[in-house]
Amino acid sequence: MKQVSLLNQIDFIEYGFYDAQDSQLSQHPILMNQVHSADALFIDKQLQSSPQVDALITNVSGLNLTVKTADCAPILVVDTKAKLIAAIHAGWKGAFQGIIENTILQMCEIGGDVLHMVAAVGPHLQKESFEADTQMYSLFPITEHHFFTEQTNGKFLFDFHQYVLHRLKRTGITQIDSVLIDTFTNNKYNSYRRDPKNPARQYSSICLKD
Repeated sequence: MKQVSLLNQIDFIEYGFYDAQDSQLSQHPILMNQVHSADALFIDKQLQSSPQVDALITNVSGLNLTVKTADCAPILVVDTKAKLIAAIHAGWKGAFQGIIENTILQMCEIGGDVLHMVAAVGPHLQKESFEADTQMYSLFPITEHHFFTEQTNGKFLFDFHQYVLHRLKRTGITQIDSVLIDTFTNNKYNSYRRDPKNPARQYSSICLKD
């Protein structure tokens, strides 16, 4: 399990970015049916089924919000004053569509403030392993083409990490930490690009302490 210094300073949460093997250590995870959308959901009780969203938000203790990933970026957010937490599944499609901004907006609508928010990005596909085609490149506005580096084969390397940071900073959050592990090259993590037939995912979880 990996942790980051910014979140370790917050005494009212429990959290972790788990690898493939120790994901089973996550206790009573509340999972999502993730569909690379921009939809976030506030919950105040344990769920009977997995909602079709890509982010969960709560201010209720004991609810273990959990993201499943295998190359996408798991993002955990804490409002240190309002005691709000969120778990975000950010694939490039979801990030592009606004899942990060939508989640933070919902947190603000229920009493949060970006001035008091801390975000942490877990292990995900890094630039050296993220080859993108011209179709993906063409979807992005010219102002974001600097996240792509053209290769001699006509394809691009996409700086997914910097793009996620860019979208987080657009919300106004300034306190951001990251676990810089490439899920493709590190065999402790599941990677869809490395093994698309493997259905397994690693968990990233956050919970307010009772």
